[in-house]
Amino acid sequence: MRKAVLVGMLIVMAAGFLLTGCATVVESPDVRNRRTKEISDLQMRMMVEDWDYIWLYERNTGMTQWHPWVGI
Repeated sequence: MRKAVLVGMLIVMAAGFLLTGCATVVESPDVRNRRTKEISDLQMRMMVEDWDYIWLYERNTGMTQWHPWVGI
């Protein structure tokens, strides 16, 4: 009976270790702040590109003989 309980506890512990992953990999506050800063920077650059796409702001190309935009 004791062996069955011991084996059962070992199986539960082994399953717990396998399901939870590595508990030693924890981000420091500096690493977390840097990661969130990089993510927000990337999202802001993507938002600018999306805004330009919505309003069709594109750089002038030299592939046409007509000038689509003439500066002041």
